[in-house]
Amino acid sequence: MEKLERFLSSKLLPLSQKLQQNKVLAALMEGFIRTSPITLGIAFITIIGNFPIPGWTDYLTKIGIFQHIEAITNGATGVFSLYVVYSLAFSYAKQLGTNERNASIISLASFIMLMPQSVMTTVTQNGKAVEQAVGALKLDYLGGQGLFIGMLVALLITRLYAFLSKKNLMVKLPDSVPPMVTQSLSPVFVVTIIFVLVFILRVLFGFTKSGTIFQFFIDVINAPLNSLVASPLSIIIIMELLAVLWFFGIHNAVLQGPLGAISMTMIVGNMTAFQQGQKLPYLLPSVIYMGMYCAGFMGFVTFFMIRSKSTKMKQLGKLSFIPSLFNITEPIMFGMPIILNPIFFIPQVFTQLIAGFLTWGLTTTILPISLNPTMSLLPWTTPTFVKMPFAGGLNYTILMVICMGLGIIMWYPFIKIADKKEYELEIAVEKQKLTQEEVKQEEIQA
Repeated sequence: MEKLERFLSSKLLPLSQKLQQNKVLAALMEGFIRTSPITLGIAFITIIGNFPIPGWTDYLTKIGIFQHIEAITNGATGVFSLYVVYSLAFSYAKQLGTNERNASIISLASFIMLMPQSVMTTVTQNGKAVEQAVGALKLDYLGGQGLFIGMLVALLITRLYAFLSKKNLMVKLPDSVPPMVTQSLSPVFVVTIIFVLVFILRVLFGFTKSGTIFQFFIDVINAPLNSLVASPLSIIIIMELLAVLWFFGIHNAVLQGPLGAISMTMIVGNMTAFQQGQKLPYLLPSVIYMGMYCAGFMGFVTFFMIRSKSTKMKQLGKLSFIPSLFNITEPIMFGMPIILNPIFFIPQVFTQLIAGFLTWGLTTTILPISLNPTMSLLPWTTPTFVKMPFAGGLNYTILMVICMGLGIIMWYPFIKIADKKEYELEIAVEKQKLTQEEVKQEEIQA
């Protein structure tokens, strides 16, 4: 293991350092890290609202609490793209040496301008149900489905703002005008140009079949997958695609169309057959899905982080450990971050792919599984190490241990590399602080 770590360190660390000198990647990493207080802060409430006890959500609804929990979670993760746009634009503007607050607010405005701003709803008129458009923004696009578009908007608008700001387009105001007023009014021509370009982009996508840039992106991603059926290979393809897209900051909500259709097909088909005492028609795809899901369990990743030398990783591991047990991965994905971090490309992209084929091979040869599909109805926050033993007994538990073991083998060396890098950075910062203090002491004594 030590030889593997040294080999990976010698190859990955120089590449990582080189890539992180890129202003876009540096801004992405800083931007995501700045949103981690939101993902960490909301984790506890999310667990309480979706605690894996049968009837728990119904009870919270009955006593009038669940609607408030939903409001809090929607105010955090439901509009998470807004926070990412602002944070990312701020970080990128700082990298480019332009006004951070102006770039952030203009990027945020552009993001909202590109959104569909009406939602179809059913209202009652003269005793009849009628479809009517209501002025509103969809939480879908403000949350996971809009995350990637939000990243693009933040980067492109900030870059355009920085470029135009250097082209003598800024309004020059007298020195007597307060700086706050100058910074607010001077970019008016630049902002006008940006908003005109956003308007043109919105109109162009309005002429497409999708209607908006958000739906266009979703349609392009979903198009190759809509024809897939619930088979072992299709499950592996979709789950692997989710892992790859998540590394690049594209939330799995984007694939909810084909994934939701296949999931419901498997659940309903298996439940019907189970109740009638028949062979489960989608046994193998369901087992492969859980095997891959199990290999992506982040609890062991946060455990390794707690044992790290780096203070940053140790504290983040402690804060992310409990949420990760309940399948809430956003704190570690954005806090580390794992997203767009070259050190974690291999474990993030290949762990579940290997687990999928491994599960397929084991299940069809030496480890036959008998599945209780009713366990698939448990809340999504049910810990994997609780759901799988109850759903499939001893063999399913053995499969879970194997897949988790695979995940540990895949993630451990890369966590060690990241820890080494962060620890060295922290030591360098401490030495710099000590040097500065010594210089100050010498100046005082002189």
